[in-house]
Amino acid sequence: MELKKFLREVDTFSALTDAELEKIVALCRERALQKGETVFNERDPGDKLFIIESGAIEIAKSNGGGQPTRIAILEHGEIFGELAIFEERARSSSAVAAREGRVRLIEKKDIDALLATDPVLAVKILKGLLKKTAARLRLADEAIQTLIRSFDA
Repeated sequence: MELKKFLREVDTFSALTDAELEKIVALCRERALQKGETVFNERDPGDKLFIIESGAIEIAKSNGGGQPTRIAILEHGEIFGELAIFEERARSSSAVAAREGRVRLIEKKDIDALLATDPVLAVKILKGLLKKTAARLRLADEAIQTLIRSFDA
């Protein structure tokens, strides 16, 4: 699939014009992943964001014991790794390929430069990322409420 067409399907970039999408295309790098391959580990530097083109990615957090706790399985069109970029902190979780696939990645330095030089595009991208973050926060809130109710029962 053509990269620009794929990016148009990604919620964060769906409101961008063709010219704006071309700017994103120019920043994207490709990375093929084998099942079980680590994309990044918890506490790694947050220097890239990722967009899943194919396959699936498991996001997990260490629980202080043996196996990490799965937080989510993300698939086609999902963005991940964006929080560490904007927080300028280490990764808060790990990402591992749950299935063979391909991701597109954008370096933090490239995102920063683009956002600094094109404020209109910056607003559109940040608005898209904020919507995605809000949706994930709502899901986390629902999961917490379910967990609390299970203890009350």
